[in-house]
Amino acid sequence: MMTFVKHIFFYSFFFFLSFPVLFAQTDSAVISTLDSITIQAYQGKNLLQTPAAVNYISSKELSRFSNTNILQALNATPGVRMEERSPGSYRLNIRGSSVRSAFGVRNVKIYYAGIPFTSPGGASMLNMMGYYNVASLEVVKGPGGSVYGAGTGGVLLINPVRSGQQKLTAGFMAGSFGLAGAHTAVSFNNHIIGYEHLQAKGYRNHTAMRRDNVSWDAVLQSSSKNKLETHLLYSNLFYETPGALTLNEFSSNPKAARPASPAFPGAEQAKASIHQQNLLLGLSNRYSITTGISNTTTLYGFHSYTKNPTVQNYERKTEPHFGGRTIFDASWKKSLSLFEVNAGLEFQRGNFNYKTYKNVAGKPDSLQIKDELNVTNYFSFAQLNWNYKHWIVSAGGSVSNMRLNFNRLSQQPNISEQKKYTGEFTPRFALMFKINKTISAFVNFAKGFSPPAADEIFADNNSYNLALEPEKSWNYEPGIRGNILNKKLTFDLSYFTTKLSNSIVTRRDSGGGNYFVNTGKTKQHGFEGSLGYGLFQKASCFLHGSNIRLTYSHYNFRYTEFVQSGNSFSGNKMPGVSPNNVNVLADIETKKNIYLNISYSYTDKVELNDANSAAARSYYLLSAKLGYKKQIKKMRLSFFAGADNIGDVRYSLGNDINGFGGRYYNVAPGRAFYGGAGISF
Repeated sequence: MMTFVKHIFFYSFFFFLSFPVLFAQTDSAVISTLDSITIQAYQGKNLLQTPAAVNYISSKELSRFSNTNILQALNATPGVRMEERSPGSYRLNIRGSSVRSAFGVRNVKIYYAGIPFTSPGGASMLNMMGYYNVASLEVVKGPGGSVYGAGTGGVLLINPVRSGQQKLTAGFMAGSFGLAGAHTAVSFNNHIIGYEHLQAKGYRNHTAMRRDNVSWDAVLQSSSKNKLETHLLYSNLFYETPGALTLNEFSSNPKAARPASPAFPGAEQAKASIHQQNLLLGLSNRYSITTGISNTTTLYGFHSYTKNPTVQNYERKTEPHFGGRTIFDASWKKSLSLFEVNAGLEFQRGNFNYKTYKNVAGKPDSLQIKDELNVTNYFSFAQLNWNYKHWIVSAGGSVSNMRLNFNRLSQQPNISEQKKYTGEFTPRFALMFKINKTISAFVNFAKGFSPPAADEIFADNNSYNLALEPEKSWNYEPGIRGNILNKKLTFDLSYFTTKLSNSIVTRRDSGGGNYFVNTGKTKQHGFEGSLGYGLFQKASCFLHGSNIRLTYSHYNFRYTEFVQSGNSFSGNKMPGVSPNNVNVLADIETKKNIYLNISYSYTDKVELNDANSAAARSYYLLSAKLGYKKQIKKMRLSFFAGADNIGDVRYSLGNDINGFGGRYYNVAPGRAFYGGAGISF
């Protein structure tokens, strides 16, 4: 299969290089060039001035897939992997292995409109986010300690839809497996209020989901010196969790939920599910102190309540947290030099309560465990950029601190324990050389530090492990990006090496419960590349606005030192990593406002356990979306229809790594169709 991937990459690359001959035009490119994309990740620079591995996902790139979530757009980005174990249940990793992410989001920091979205306990409720809450995404790959503190994986910045001219929008969609959704939003006086509903019966048994989402984004005060924004996001989410299957079950009846065993009921008998209510409220104020100096301060509060019956037990969690972030930006010129300084502080505090009961057919019975966990997390950071002629030198770092206070109240006498991670310094150094106006090369060197998340310390099976140590890494990365051929061809290439110690990996017990342990050391090498070419760029051309893109990633992640229970896994591939990933994306637009998006992806086989004794086979996916837009005076109409997994491929999108008894597979939907319409005026 590796030969097949090499052929795909070679012929796709040759195809790109042939475009100047096949479609030579004189007008400027219609695809987004790197110097036209301004990112917020490093204080509003364009990509040609950013010495870091950053990917920008625009609203247009998000909309080329089904209007249900951001999963497909993220997976078309090299270095990013978003998985869906069942509808509504997501995992996300950046340049990493899902070996650590048994569920949810680990080792990736998320910010929504600049608000810390990741809790002080390390979890991110990404599944509360509706598709229409997101205007664009920025992905920072690798440690970002000089601005974002602890973490070895990366950072995801979610930019919300901003209020614009006064208008009303509404839309609906329906599709296979009971998919149905509707949304509406109204914009007025710098406010935008939105509502979104999504539901589905699911492909597998016991995979129904339902989500209602309300949002409010507003600019409350704006002047030449001051801008005050508020952001509110509420979601009410329910989804059933079918559980993982063995290979025999996956092959014989992939739609089945996890069956009962002598020790535990099946997922349907246990009514395994998650019902989650989340509320986020944040305020952000940007103030211009004087020429060249400004401050942005953000305060937020977050409340989460979860009910989670499983095959093992029934858990209720209350996870409120609050915090803030302040950053000072200063810049000044001296002779041929431009200096920029960013420095600030981020603070978070969470008071979490957990109650675990015996599960009787989806109802809580006798109390088993009652825990309290208080988490305080804060870090200071600073970064200096020096711009001199064709050079950009960047140096910075952060100092992180975390404190956990744990009380087990259900046990007599009560158990009280404390854990601290203090004074961890994570530096970052980067250098960029602007080869010319359209091409830049960079290299960066950074340290990563990632303390265990609360859900990793406190396991599903009621055990806890305060001896769990933080991951630490050193990351080295050169890269080059730019636009050539009169900005028709865009490219972004990078290679990285990461040495990771105290890697945190998942283990699963017989009931499917997760617990976590430290391994020894790992070494991770990777190449990531993307190419984009604007087709038919002459304004008078019928297909003006069309483009094609290719993304490719190759990874070699291995344990270098890992011995557990007398078994040595040193030299083995890290499970949960696809060594080769290819995406070919074609967008065709006509002057008659008809568009067609075609997406092809290939995912290589994935090792499923540390012993490398089982692997999920490679697979390809093909999807397409056809749409039409029409402007009638002040009213805009849109219609679309599409299909996912056109080849009806059987695959698992979110394997349970190191699953007990070979329960690895969470089957993704087969061939699916959808369609919808929208109106705005």
